[in-house]
Amino acid sequence: MIKSSIILFLTCFFLYLPFSREPDYFDSETAPAIIVSRGDAIVAVYNEFGKPYALQLDKQQYGLKIGQQVEVIYELRHPEKATINKAWGYWFIGKEMAWSFGIFAVLLGVAYATTYKPHPDALAEQLSFKEEHKTKYQ
Repeated sequence: MIKSSIILFLTCFFLYLPFSREPDYFDSETAPAIIVSRGDAIVAVYNEFGKPYALQLDKQQYGLKIGQQVEVIYELRHPEKATINKAWGYWFIGKEMAWSFGIFAVLLGVAYATTYKPHPDALAEQLSFKEEHKTKYQ
């Protein structure tokens, strides 16, 4: 039961991922961006149709990567709403994964608790069950 539940959960989770990302993975464009420092902020600068856009980045994570190139993903309708196209941060979000796996663990625990050691009376009732003979149209 546990192995099949894990396989089913992971299949559903990985099918859910591409359709739940913001900006939308299937309707988005990607562009190269350069990490630069602007005053106190670290930003990734990219262009869309000749117009420059800047994406605010985390100082601790990207502070030592100034001058490097990264890939941003954005929707053409809103090129100012971009994100860095990388596994951790776009595809896998910590809070979302914690909730998903937490809910899965709770539901798996409930399923296991209800089926692991059935009450002896319930087990005896299941073993003594005999299906009644039914007529064709009943």
